[in-house]
Amino acid sequence: MKRISWGKTSLAVVLALTGVKASHADSVNINVTLTQSIQTVTQGTTSVAFDAMISNPSADTIYLNGDSWTTSSAFLAVDDAPFNNNAPLSLVAGASTAPFEIFDVLLGTNTPAGTYGGTFSILGGTDGATLNDLADANFSITVASPPVVVPEPGFLIPSVLAIGAVLVIRQRGSASQNS
Repeated sequence: MKRISWGKTSLAVVLALTGVKASHADSVNINVTLTQSIQTVTQGTTSVAFDAMISNPSADTIYLNGDSWTTSSAFLAVDDAPFNNNAPLSLVAGASTAPFEIFDVLLGTNTPAGTYGGTFSILGGTDGATLNDLADANFSITVASPPVVVPEPGFLIPSVLAIGAVLVIRQRGSASQNS
């Protein structure tokens, strides 16, 4: 499943049309580092947040004009609203961001236990209208079955003693009635 978001593109096009200039390089990239690219949740979890830091190692200002994503399963979808709300419109040469929520993965309530993956891509370039793939962030979510509740041994011993006491009392009561 692949999707492209145009959330920032309209503003980027306006910037491009109003004369905002940038130098054009043949190939530019940014670095995206997820703070926790592998997460584990229990079945029934419906949303998992991913945070990232973005840095621009190039000598150009880079515009972050949109995003796209893929997942390995129809049980997963990506909500890119955090990227559209939190990511800067551009990064000057050598700049980087503090960690921020970049996307959420939405899980269906009936997602079976297993490991699922995907890729979140940032699109942009050296002007406000370019949609080149600047960076990809791979993520993985392990959905675990809920733990089985097993009585603790500390609970089991008093329970057995209580049942035994009840049986002894019943037997004594039955024996005294027969006498």
